[in-house]
Amino acid sequence: MNRRRVVAGIISVTAVILGALFLPSLLRTSHHTSVMQPDARSSGAVADAKPPAESPAAAPSPMPSPNVTAEAAPLPPVPQMAVPPQDIDPHKAFGSRTAPIIMEIFSDYQCPSCKALFLNTNRQLMDNYVSTGKVYLIHRDFPLPMHAYSRVAARYVRAAAQLGKVEQAEQVLYENQEKWEQSGDVDGTVAGAISASDMAKVRALVRGGTMEGLIDKDYSIGQSYRVNQTPTTVFHCKGQTYPYSGAMSYDILKQFLEQLLSQK
Repeated sequence: MNRRRVVAGIISVTAVILGALFLPSLLRTSHHTSVMQPDARSSGAVADAKPPAESPAAAPSPMPSPNVTAEAAPLPPVPQMAVPPQDIDPHKAFGSRTAPIIMEIFSDYQCPSCKALFLNTNRQLMDNYVSTGKVYLIHRDFPLPMHAYSRVAARYVRAAAQLGKVEQAEQVLYENQEKWEQSGDVDGTVAGAISASDMAKVRALVRGGTMEGLIDKDYSIGQSYRVNQTPTTVFHCKGQTYPYSGAMSYDILKQFLEQLLSQK
């Protein structure tokens, strides 16, 4: 009986999310082709994917091949075999590790859809679910090769995170994304959000090269999930893993989180 209720609940929330795909509240921001390298165009963007034909209880279809790196339209979450999060950097993780829901967000600072998710959804997620002990939020770096400065930005945010300034660095980079993706001035952009003394420490960490290994580790974890676009959110709850590709409005995210929390 409980299994039927879980299946019914998953079908219900999937239907809600599918319906939301046609609402402007679900942000479907296009990639800025001006920052793509010529060969990046030939790799092709991921086409609008259709939800799996199987029921949520059945084995899900795999995500597209990880060698396709692009931003694409969102997919509805479908349950997969549980994979406990590994190699968590405490400087980029928020909330209680014992929270009933764990969210891993794989993002790229030069990705417009990641910007939309951060500016329009994350603050309410932090206030209403992370700070209340319902969600443990993990930020993962997944810089796409097509973006000239995304890895540079990831290095600076990682360094700022070591000093407890991750939110300030992310905020200023996302708010000024269009400027620094044209100029390449990641350093100057981050410097506008933190003190001169902290910025000197950030620069030293970036030059030291230790941030690179942390970024590579996150990227490798993303590949193990078959992440191929940003943002991709992987939800973990009660023995199930639900990958979701694309930006999600807070209202839709809230409905999905509440559905997960209500499962027995």
